Amino acid sequence: MVYCGKPSPACGRCRTRRLKCDQGSPSCTQCMRAQVDCPGYRDPLDWSFRDQSEDIIRKSQQPTRKKRTTTSISTSVQNRTPLRNSLVYPVQELGKAHVFVNYMSGGPCGGHMSYLLPLMKDTRNSPVLTTALTAVGLAALSNIRLSPRMMFQARKEYTTALSQTNDALRDPVLSKRDDTLAAVVLLGMFEVMTCSDDSFIDRWIKHMDGAKNLIEHRGSEQLTRQEGLGLFTNLRAQISISQIYQEKYSSPTMTQLTQDAKQYRDPDDRMVDEVSRVVIQLTNFCAALKDGSITQPSEIIRRTLNLDADLMSILLTAPPSWGYKTVKVPLVDGEPVIRTVWGDSYHVYRNLSVSSVWNNARAARLLMHEMLLDAVKLLENSPGSSSLHQQQIIASQSRQIAHQLVDDICASVPFHLGMGMEDTYDWPSSNQSAAGESYPVASEQGNSHGSFSTTPLPWPSMPAFTSAERSSSLETDAAYLGAFLPNTNTMNSETHYPSPLSPSFEVSGAGGVTLVWPLLIAANSGFASPQLRKWIIGCLEKIGHSMGINQALATAQLLRDGMDSRAWMSPDGTPIHDTT
Repeated sequence: MVYCGKPSPACGRCRTRRLKCDQGSPSCTQCMRAQVDCPGYRDPLDWSFRDQSEDIIRKSQQPTRKKRTTTSISTSVQNRTPLRNSLVYPVQELGKAHVFVNYMSGGPCGGHMSYLLPLMKDTRNSPVLTTALTAVGLAALSNIRLSPRMMFQARKEYTTALSQTNDALRDPVLSKRDDTLAAVVLLGMFEVMTCSDDSFIDRWIKHMDGAKNLIEHRGSEQLTRQEGLGLFTNLRAQISISQIYQEKYSSPTMTQLTQDAKQYRDPDDRMVDEVSRVVIQLTNFCAALKDGSITQPSEIIRRTLNLDADLMSILLTAPPSWGYKTVKVPLVDGEPVIRTVWGDSYHVYRNLSVSSVWNNARAARLLMHEMLLDAVKLLENSPGSSSLHQQQIIASQSRQIAHQLVDDICASVPFHLGMGMEDTYDWPSSNQSAAGESYPVASEQGNSHGSFSTTPLPWPSMPAFTSAERSSSLETDAAYLGAFLPNTNTMNSETHYPSPLSPSFEVSGAGGVTLVWPLLIAANSGFASPQLRKWIIGCLEKIGHSMGINQALATAQLLRDGMDSRAWMSPDGTPIHDTT
């Protein structure tokens, strides 16, 4: 029995003919007018309920209706609006997703800002972090997609994040929270994404000065948490770069925090703090040169050699996990077949964190050797100077080391731009004489061995690292090499590859943003040839256009305009180092 709704009280004839029945007795007026017998009225109980058992049984015994044919289904799918056009993602979510994919997870080379992952678990309690993430992501996407509307939204988010950060910094509790410091990191990163000229440096420096004050305010307690330690490590490197650029003294508090950080870090990773310790000493040395505290060339040489020896001892005793592999590129007619590599080899590291520490150490050593050569030249030109032969030996060795440091920074570029471990098979060379040369390579004990060439191979143009045509050319190279290479290639005693693999460049923004400073130092040094400067400019342009990092484009423009060196110039304003 089922409920059938409100029934009609009319007689049977009026209900059938849908006539208005006056429900008269013994016959309604409609039946009397038609001169027919009135069939009467239903029982009131039957008005509300009706037995439909037989109808249900009959319907259940009917055969199932045939499904629509494939043709009709495909026709309806074709006429339907595409799914991708019906899904609309909030633009803020796209921005946060870009930062997550490119800087936090980091892809095959590891994340540059993975310390943000724990802070992202509950962003409802941290609106400032969410807003700052959105601003950075939208700024990068706007640069990649050339979208003014997206940049307008990014700047709105940045303004909101800046206001929220300032409010948090005024609060004695919020100012010590990790998400507040992370917002400061991201605000500085926004400047990296959006800069259009060299004025970005001043804005970025202000963010770094504020970050330094905040780190010192937070004290050693921040180092006890993994995310706090990660934030400190990332910011310390950027603050050191800022202070070297300004030639400012580092604070004693930063030195103490660097010392304290070692006890909270994995023993294998304490190399990070040791390298930073020497970089802080270099920062103070640069400041002392600027304010005139150190003026004697002999004292400059002595201190520079001590700093370089200290840093080299750290690198040479690095644990095995901090080593890197040198991969030789095959030579055809004496030239490398892969022109995305400067020279005839490139480096492969465990992750971006390892390669970034190595490159920062190389950049620091380059600055040391620039100062060393300046001091040697001053000593040579000073009246009554002695030991000229010894000074010439020091200068010759310094130039050789500096050339190698520039080559090593350039050798890290393919890895930063996506050439991962799957590409690190040994390339047998048809030119055996070239195979005899090798760049310094970290051994299983993390030591550096082997001879090295100080003259890079010049390339007239910089190929596109991320374009489709470049991927196609690499596949062609691999196919071409198949005729010359054996079927089995060995990277080391534990890893074997059955055949040559086509290098896959899975580029993430983290790889590009960590390259800008080392490449700038390498190009600015007096040890980069005009061809190498052109190659580095090409690298920076690719980083800027493909990853949305405008700082790389601004840096490339500075180099294109003829910037030779920011500091440590000769009195007449010309670089004192040759580029041969």
